[in-house]
Amino acid sequence: MLAGLKHKLMTPEAAAEAMKAYAEETNRLNHERRANSASWKAELAKVEKGIAGIMTAIENGMFDLHMKARMQELRDREVELNALLSSELEDTLDIHPNVAAMFKKKVDCLTESLNQPEDRAEASEAVRALVEKNVLSPGDKRGEIFATLYGEPCENINVEFSGCGDRI
Repeated sequence: MLAGLKHKLMTPEAAAEAMKAYAEETNRLNHERRANSASWKAELAKVEKGIAGIMTAIENGMFDLHMKARMQELRDREVELNALLSSELEDTLDIHPNVAAMFKKKVDCLTESLNQPEDRAEASEAVRALVEKNVLSPGDKRGEIFATLYGEPCENINVEFSGCGDRI
């Protein structure tokens, strides 16, 4: 599994492409959220101003059934906008430009820890936490095994092993 993390997932090209795509999507979503938020806040200000105007008119003795209907429309929209603004997600923090190198360093450290008797139990637990499911299937050649790892940081990592002595 660690070989898969090191040699399939963390190749410089794969890591750079993944980080670039993630950063672009994160930035796009942040921009979209900020634009929606600004629009909803501006509309809410107009709605509140409309409600205040109708209230002032009523306080000054004006009343019409159309005012009541309009007031209900404004109140309904005010509730909708407040719900949208309160359920709005926070911007996701930008990712560190060296996240791929940092992840590689952690995988290297984890590999080294697995080789140290005093750290092996803790490192093994960390590896188990990375992988939800490991599916092994035979390859086309004798002794060839394909592993598909499922889990949070390794969504569908396909790793190929040849021979009986190779480590995962």
